[in-house]
Amino acid sequence: MKLKCIGKIVNTRGLNGELKILSETDFKEQRYSDKGNLYIFFGGNYLPVKVESYRVFKGFDILKFKDLDNINKVEKFKGSNLFAEDIKIELENPDEFHAAQLIGLKVLQNELVKGEVESIREMPQGDYLNILKLDGTIAPVPFRDEFVTNIDLDQGIIEIVDMEGLL
Repeated sequence: MKLKCIGKIVNTRGLNGELKILSETDFKEQRYSDKGNLYIFFGGNYLPVKVESYRVFKGFDILKFKDLDNINKVEKFKGSNLFAEDIKIELENPDEFHAAQLIGLKVLQNELVKGEVESIREMPQGDYLNILKLDGTIAPVPFRDEFVTNIDLDQGIIEIVDMEGLL
């Protein structure tokens, strides 16, 4: 069984065992369903847990696991990574991508390498590509057709428009 890191537990929420997750995964409804196991990497071991409930609150995913029903049982997991079985979710549209396919791609602007995709951040207004520029700073670029002109997974590149202030 191959596991994939899908997020980090950043805090607790309330007294009933809910955890705030900074997710690094797409297709959250499938990942956080009650059908599969998730694993908390804690104390050098992968602890299997079952999702009891999932919701979004203030930009964070909130998970509650079965049998972990109060803050005293979950507080120790703050800072731990959350893993899931690495399943392949098929995409219906050729213009859709898994987040993992985009992370690490070289970012080109006017045929010049400007950096690479470091992460993808979900915001209320849409997804953003966090570009790690050559100078070490991060630039968020909206993941929309107006800004991203071409994605070539075979060549490992994303081309973005030449717009002042974008990068």
